[in-house]
Amino acid sequence: MRNSEYTNFRCFSLICGSKALSLPGDAAPGRWCVLPPALPVRSGPITRRSFNATLAAAALLPRPTAAASIAPVVITSDEDVTTLDPHLIRNNHPIGSLIWSLFDSLVRRRPDGTHEPRLATGWSQVSPTVWHFTLRPGVTFHDGERLDAAGVVFNFNRMNQAPWNGECQLWQQSGLVACAALDPLTVALTTAAPSSTLLYWLEEAFIGPTAYLRDTAPELVGSHPIGSGPYLFVSWQRGSQVTLRANPAYWGGAPPIRDVVFRAVPELSARLDELKGGSIDLLTGLDPDSAALAVSPVSGVRQVRGLRKMHVGIAQHGIAPLRDRLVRQALNHAVDVQLMVDTLQRGTTTRLLSVINPPNNDPALQPFAYDPQQARALLHQSGHAGFAVELAFDGRYADAQETCEAVGSFLEAVGLHPVLKAYESGHFAETLRARGFPGLYFYGFAAQIEPLVELVVFTGSAIDNASGYDNPAVDAVMRQAADVTDADARAALVRQAEGMIWNDAPWIYLWYLPALYGSSHRLEYTPRPDDYVEIYRARLAA
Repeated sequence: MRNSEYTNFRCFSLICGSKALSLPGDAAPGRWCVLPPALPVRSGPITRRSFNATLAAAALLPRPTAAASIAPVVITSDEDVTTLDPHLIRNNHPIGSLIWSLFDSLVRRRPDGTHEPRLATGWSQVSPTVWHFTLRPGVTFHDGERLDAAGVVFNFNRMNQAPWNGECQLWQQSGLVACAALDPLTVALTTAAPSSTLLYWLEEAFIGPTAYLRDTAPELVGSHPIGSGPYLFVSWQRGSQVTLRANPAYWGGAPPIRDVVFRAVPELSARLDELKGGSIDLLTGLDPDSAALAVSPVSGVRQVRGLRKMHVGIAQHGIAPLRDRLVRQALNHAVDVQLMVDTLQRGTTTRLLSVINPPNNDPALQPFAYDPQQARALLHQSGHAGFAVELAFDGRYADAQETCEAVGSFLEAVGLHPVLKAYESGHFAETLRARGFPGLYFYGFAAQIEPLVELVVFTGSAIDNASGYDNPAVDAVMRQAADVTDADARAALVRQAEGMIWNDAPWIYLWYLPALYGSSHRLEYTPRPDDYVEIYRARLAA
């Protein structure tokens, strides 16, 4: 870890080569030994129910075939999962990607932000505050339990209890106040007021088997997940990898790829070496500076437009100067974001245009112009010129240190005294959740296409409001927008809140994180812009 004391921004050279292109070729198949998935262990006496559930789960296990000689598809990221409890999703990837593979929700979010029927085949809003959802008939969980409305209600009630309600925000954010089973295949959901975001929050409200969730210790649920999704859980080697196997009884049909491994490989250089060596198939978290290094006879690079908003958060619960809007605006004028996009990001992305992702953002909003003189004037006007401030980062994003060094250099140029501090990733995440940063922090947020949801993070009571931004006027407009059923009226209120937040400058606005993936040539897969990996939609090249 580098010395935390800030040193003068060091000059860096950038080699701008030609655009990396995927080369033709196939990875040589490896050998794969088929092992049966580990079934969850239950304590206590063996009952008819538990015996039948075990038999049902065993019946789902595929028998060895010639396909067993095909090497599993291996997906890597820089961190291991912390839990596989369906109601404790803490990031889009890798936890979210695994949960999406193992479980289903009533609806699923498509890459373009529209809603796809999953465990629900349809829904209707029977009154401004009541929705009816029709469940897909014949769905079974991996342990043999059948999906029904009572089970959905049990899952939703679990999400509203501690500790799950600290992560799953269905009830808090959608305004859900009641859920009921009208018949075996119909669920009624009631909200306190009209909710235009209910479907969005349902997309990550995953459903598990009632008996298993009710009768099993939470720790075991988190380490031996049972869902109804396209993949079965096989094993989890903590700190190393999670292994999945295609579910032959999946209601949507078994996914094309049979064996999948999600591996944690902290070092990007090691992930790149394995990709080019043919031992992994999908590398997430690739940065523009390393993209060319992913190209080999067996691998290439895939890119989609990213949605994650990279920023330097400004902790308004920390040191006093940061509570002043003039200071926050000065910080934005002090940083030459376009230069950083052109150099550090190699021109692979664009600077942030709003706190709402395109195409829903207000095109009239203008980025803060790089103007060091204006920054100094605002700092002088605020009475807070020349203060020292911590700038925190961790290793989640490959270019975090370089970005913070550049930002620190720009802040130093307008008379501030930034102190860079490197955090271990787990400690960084804990500090973020606790609103514990005293100054500035480098982060990316909200790979989403839903304006009201994107703005939730800027309300005073939001769980994810790491900056502590709190403007009662914004909160009031947001509450009004959430309750309005007319789409045009709601859009106007969203624009109003969007402009207020942008001008208040709770972040130093940077850029959209480029969604770059290293991929083997044997894998046919179109990445999503929101970091989730839907491996069940992928296939192996012929």
